Amino acid sequence: MNILKKIIDEKKKDVFLLKIKYKKIKKIKIKSNFIKNISENNKKNKNSVIAEFKRYSPSVKKFKNTYEIEKIIKVYEDSKATCISVLTDKNFGGTNQDILKAKKYTKKPIIRKDFIIDKIQIYESALIGAEAILLIARILSEQQLLNLEKYAHEIGLDVLIEIESQEDLNKIKKIKSKLIGINNRNLAKQTININKTIELSAKLKNKIIVSESGITRENIEIIKSHDISVFLIGGSILNSNNVKQYINDFCEK
Repeated sequence: MNILKKIIDEKKKDVFLLKIKYKKIKKIKIKSNFIKNISENNKKNKNSVIAEFKRYSPSVKKFKNTYEIEKIIKVYEDSKATCISVLTDKNFGGTNQDILKAKKYTKKPIIRKDFIIDKIQIYESALIGAEAILLIARILSEQQLLNLEKYAHEIGLDVLIEIESQEDLNKIKKIKSKLIGINNRNLAKQTININKTIELSAKLKNKIIVSESGITRENIEIIKSHDISVFLIGGSILNSNNVKQYINDFCEK
């Protein structure tokens, strides 16, 4: 069983329990500045860094600066990062409490990164304070993407739609979200190829492209040469010796 199938099987169990927990979905409305902050940077020709917090991943057993989320979020708040990403899936060492804690130490908009397959998870995301959610095209059908995106927008959440292949690209033709993340990582094999960002972004029009995974000081200029200036960066930030300076360097490149 590959790691992606394992995670999705776990999410189906989580959804079942969430529907018991939230027997009745109440009306909820939030205001998100997630895409707004990124769009404002784009207008000023500035890079946008979405700084990610996770404790480990299926491909990395442990990141350095993750002992106390409070400390790292304070650094993210004090840096030039545009937004913050918090992974809440247990396979990355995350829980919902991480977003609740992070909200106490930052005013920057937070995206909940998780493997969302049901509306109830979106409702939960709004309740814990996320301003945006991730929808992964690889694990959803075209209709599921449209339905989940619609509900997220109805309650005020911004949506980052993540793709990693031509097959994913075919699923998002009717998507309304401006923000499209291109994952340079193969989720099943956990391998990196930054050319994905370059190749797939060329087939998208009128979208804000976010390059995700494997972003380094060496390859950021290659990606930027294709008119992409938004980057979701996690592992290399967390393993750096000076987190704030590392983020700021990416923002100023």
